[in-house]
Amino acid sequence: MLSINAERFLADMEELAQIGATASGGVSRPALGAQDLQARAWLQSKFESLGLDYEQDGAANQFGTLRADVADAKTLLIGSHLDSVPDGGRYDGALGVLCALEVVRRLQESEHKLPFHLACVNFTDEEGTLMGLMGSRAVSGQMSADDLQNPRGGRSRLEAAMQRAGISDASILGARRSPDNLLGYIEVHIEQGTRLEQAELQVGVVTALVGIRMKRLTFTGQAAHAGTTPVNARRDAFLGVADFALRAHDLVLQKHMPGVVNVGEVAVEPGAFNIVPGQVTAALEFRHGSQEELDALEHDLLSLAQTVADERRLELEIDGLGEVRPAAMDVTLTRHIEAASEVLGLGHTRLMSFAGHDPQNMANIVPSALLFVPSVDGISHNPREYTPPQDCINGANVLLHTVLRLAENSE
Repeated sequence: MLSINAERFLADMEELAQIGATASGGVSRPALGAQDLQARAWLQSKFESLGLDYEQDGAANQFGTLRADVADAKTLLIGSHLDSVPDGGRYDGALGVLCALEVVRRLQESEHKLPFHLACVNFTDEEGTLMGLMGSRAVSGQMSADDLQNPRGGRSRLEAAMQRAGISDASILGARRSPDNLLGYIEVHIEQGTRLEQAELQVGVVTALVGIRMKRLTFTGQAAHAGTTPVNARRDAFLGVADFALRAHDLVLQKHMPGVVNVGEVAVEPGAFNIVPGQVTAALEFRHGSQEELDALEHDLLSLAQTVADERRLELEIDGLGEVRPAAMDVTLTRHIEAASEVLGLGHTRLMSFAGHDPQNMANIVPSALLFVPSVDGISHNPREYTPPQDCINGANVLLHTVLRLAENSE
């Protein structure tokens, strides 16, 4: 039975993990920063050493393609992303790209004749340093000029990153690919949870990914002297954010489970020990499994924010920072993943993903699938993130046999 070269695959994992390595054992490769660009150069060199067709599109997505004999064949995309959160783990995203690279390389050296082109892809900024799922949004045609003017990481940060990568607003908007030329997209990813570990199973077959919405809340009060202004006379903008965050947590627990909400970034102005905060901006993100559930959650959260502002005599401004729609994974592809798992003797289960991933966008234009491998203790976005070598190898082999099954059925 064909399998990946495990030793080579694990060596690649170790080599890549040195790019952006942190003292705590993790990696820092924020999208289109110096370390991410170094990782991209590493991947490009791998593609070119294999003689694959290399392309970087207008959104800085990277593709290394093993061409089929039929020039006008469709392309199956496999991969994930190399960018990371600051001081994150070495598996999130990178594992999927390395699985795809090894599958392409193994099929090439085994001289399998595929009826479709097979492309390993590294999508830009999945983690959201700049925009969140930026590369797959561009490829799937879900990016607008307005989105580029108001990215969640700030326009100035995006402009600097675009300059480093040699891309522009126009090139990003022009990166959309025709679904007519694509066969599908498959990604391997760590679970970032404990369901597989607790069930002692090796593979999670994702049925759907939840929707995500992002808002910027700006509470404005009155900056004042922290010593001479009585507490009961203050219009403290920070207390508005703090009160909202606590009550939003309770709201979700009481009314919107299993949805989730997060206030993950707070900017306080003027930002001094002895000044009552006059304006505070908070990044709000919330997730749920359907558009209807997201609508209801958004209504309740924003109504709560306004209630808090009114109670604390604050002004409130709400800006939308984009959304990722809930997405169902393709039934046929998920069945192929299950069949591949069974051929390899791996236990598997179906589950939903509450983390956002690139298949969420790709599912809008092409059949897409996502498979999980276990995460020890569910830890992710953390240097302690860990997936044992055998689980990584299992993910790559399931991807390999899923591709082989697609080739057999395409013929």
